[in-house]
Amino acid sequence: MTTMPAETAPAKEGMAAAVDRPDLRTGGVIVRLLGGAGIGTYLRVVLFGSGARMFGLASQFVVLIMLGRVLSKTGFGEMMIAFGIYRLIGTALGVGGSLVLLYHVSRRPDDRAAEVRLHRSTALLAGTISALIALVGALASGWIAELLDKPGLAHWLVLLAPFAVFSTLLVVATGALEGRSRVSESILIGEVAPSAARIVLLPAVALLALPESAVAHVLTVSVLVPWLWASRRIWSGDVAGQRRWTRWDIQYAAKFVGATLFANQLGAIDLVVAGALFPSNVVADYAVASRIAALYSFFQIVLLKRFAPRAGQLLETGDVAALRRDTDLCRSLTIGFTALTISGILVGAPFVLPLFGGFGGAMGFLVWLALPSFVSAFYATSDRLLIIAGKANVLLALTVSSFLVLATTPFATAPWLGPVAIPAAMILSALALNPIIAVRVRALFGIATIRFRDLGAFGLAGLAAGYHAYAGSLVSTLAVCATFAGLGAAYIAGVGRRGLREIAAGG
Repeated sequence: MTTMPAETAPAKEGMAAAVDRPDLRTGGVIVRLLGGAGIGTYLRVVLFGSGARMFGLASQFVVLIMLGRVLSKTGFGEMMIAFGIYRLIGTALGVGGSLVLLYHVSRRPDDRAAEVRLHRSTALLAGTISALIALVGALASGWIAELLDKPGLAHWLVLLAPFAVFSTLLVVATGALEGRSRVSESILIGEVAPSAARIVLLPAVALLALPESAVAHVLTVSVLVPWLWASRRIWSGDVAGQRRWTRWDIQYAAKFVGATLFANQLGAIDLVVAGALFPSNVVADYAVASRIAALYSFFQIVLLKRFAPRAGQLLETGDVAALRRDTDLCRSLTIGFTALTISGILVGAPFVLPLFGGFGGAMGFLVWLALPSFVSAFYATSDRLLIIAGKANVLLALTVSSFLVLATTPFATAPWLGPVAIPAAMILSALALNPIIAVRVRALFGIATIRFRDLGAFGLAGLAAGYHAYAGSLVSTLAVCATFAGLGAAYIAGVGRRGLREIAAGG
């Protein structure tokens, strides 16, 4: 593995000072009270990120309505298949490249020349691979359409091929932004801007009565323009050349491309398993629940975007004490916000589900699916720490293992558990495999990311879910919501208590 050039002592001191300086101008006492590791920065990112993601969710709903009016029902279905295929490819390839950028840039966020050169080579490599895959998709479009018995799919596989390329490049560019801790800008460009472009341009397609092919061009433009803005540094003429990927970079990226593909479980492989095991009405209930359950990690993703570049800087400076504090802070906030999100969604679910029609069975699935999301929140920070430390093997192995557990165990347990076999497989995977991440982090960094008292939280959540499965009443629903709300509040309050102890210890 090739590392970045060593810094001088003054540069390292300056970087350490920059790392410890909060992004918000909060008073020193307040910062110490809230954990002494820049909680203000996390809260700012949470507020902005949650607003951006809410806009993204709302815009997706609006865009789906618009597409339903612009396209025929058959055309809509075929377009969504092509869009889904290319989006999965773009995300997987983009994540590999973006993590290489995040890994290196976060360690030297002020080295503009190194970032530009690495970004150029990463964009060129990811863009070339995605272009080749898109070309194959376009050339083989007729065969793919015939295989799936959807003749119109060939048309969309050709039209959306450029979307695959530019969506990949956009994800890559967000890695450079996050490496410099420009998390809000990354969210704005990577999530908000594409949604905003679609909301503006799709009505124009309808008003001007443009052909259906214009929809594909709108989707491409919605990622092309943000990418041009996010990657503007690489077009600068004052920095020449590229920084070629090393063998380690290639292996690191390839592992996370694979991990991304295998991690696509909720709302993907689980639906395939459900379709193979249960009647269509049960699958419909589960499909609705799985889409809603994907929101349980609503805040978690944003918090980890802030944690990763900071962890990279602390690893580079060797400040283990600060790394331990920040890991503990992010872990508590991740657990707390995940639990509160679960509680909020479950409170609203009885009122929202009737809007979908006859999907009353989805409520039970929602409660069971809360458990693997809650358990995984305890290990999410450890997972991100291994990523930014370049330890990809464990994470790839665990992702593949969890995929296999979900794809196989329901076939053995369904005769006894019924439809609950699918969330049960996810719970088993979360409980059995995630501790390996904690053990690895403890061995590498001496940081404990799971504690015995956390087992009590798992137990309380499990008892509440079991009670709801037994009673299935409004009271049991409220009990589950209260349990998760209490656990979430306890973990977030713990951040403040640790800050008070630090102030007392420091006199």
